[in-house]
Amino acid sequence: MKIRNLTAALLVATIPLATAASAQEAAAGTETTATAEAPATAATPSVGATVYDVNGAEVGKIKSVNAPNFVIDTGKNSATLALTALGTGPKGPVLGMTKVELDAAAEKAKEAAKAELEAAIVADAPVFASDGTTQLGKVTEVTATDFVLDAGATRVKLPKTSVAKGTSGLMIGMTAQAFADATKSAGKSADAAATKPAGK
Repeated sequence: MKIRNLTAALLVATIPLATAASAQEAAAGTETTATAEAPATAATPSVGATVYDVNGAEVGKIKSVNAPNFVIDTGKNSATLALTALGTGPKGPVLGMTKVELDAAAEKAKEAAKAELEAAIVADAPVFASDGTTQLGKVTEVTATDFVLDAGATRVKLPKTSVAKGTSGLMIGMTAQAFADATKSAGKSADAAATKPAGK
């Protein structure tokens, strides 16, 4: 059975999932500290608002709000934190961490998440669609940067950055149908290239 290299469309669709997962892992590493040190009075932030530390220095700007969490962008990292981690100060929303502390915690959490994901990409590991329950196949081969997913009817090569670690295991940011369509398209392109006369 030939190993198909997936189309650009599939890779573009899966990469954001891994990125989002890393951001959530970063949040897990920073949320406890922020909640413990923030002022007691909770704030209701708005998108675009600047968040300050307890000394009045800028930490970052609020990128989005989706209760009970919000996303803060320091300019270097983005992290999802609980709204309860915020307090209110003279300038606006206050977080119990400095920008340096938040960036350091986010970087540490992302490295830990990366290592955890790397350890999860092993032979026979199941890979699920974006719903987290529909299994697409199993990992059969692993290299330093890629892995081969055996989806039954076809085998496809994916970069490790295209998957994230969900509650059920490895998952990609596509539905089962979208994945099937993408692999079918990749198969047709590969077959067409293989049958094309040399020099044409």
